[in-house]
Amino acid sequence: MSSETEKVVPLRPAAPIPPEAKSFEKRWTKKVLEPGFTLIPSVLLRALVRLHVGPIEFSVLLQMIDHWWENEDMPFPSKKRLGERIGVSEKTIQRAVGRLESEGLIRRVARHNRLGGQTSNIYDLAPLVEKLGPIAEDMMKAREEAKAARRSPERPGHRIRATAKKAG
Repeated sequence: MSSETEKVVPLRPAAPIPPEAKSFEKRWTKKVLEPGFTLIPSVLLRALVRLHVGPIEFSVLLQMIDHWWENEDMPFPSKKRLGERIGVSEKTIQRAVGRLESEGLIRRVARHNRLGGQTSNIYDLAPLVEKLGPIAEDMMKAREEAKAARRSPERPGHRIRATAKKAG
């Protein structure tokens, strides 16, 4: 086993790729998608600055999202696993989770085993989803305004070109 293979975190079996994802499969190839994939809303990718999310916090969020397998079951990866996946210490993960929580993007919920000992936290991502809603609305509004501006005959420079054509 190579040293690079030893660093790979094992995945749980992936669900089959749905038929509507065939263009996705064409882009990424079946070989790449076969171990599994995670859907990330574009609004999250485009709103990082607005959400005050830095690169480490974003990496942690992506890992949490990758562990969010069932809609009703929030993810509960250990700090150790998160650190292994992105190549940072557990302390760095702790700080990043604390910043995500202080920004109101996640909620930590303690999780305990049958004997009462604490295990990994559950990371409730509902606050992130709630914060993304208004941002998505703003993005859609901006898109519509830009579309309307492109169709508008009052665009800056539009009259100049029309006048230049008549004169020429």
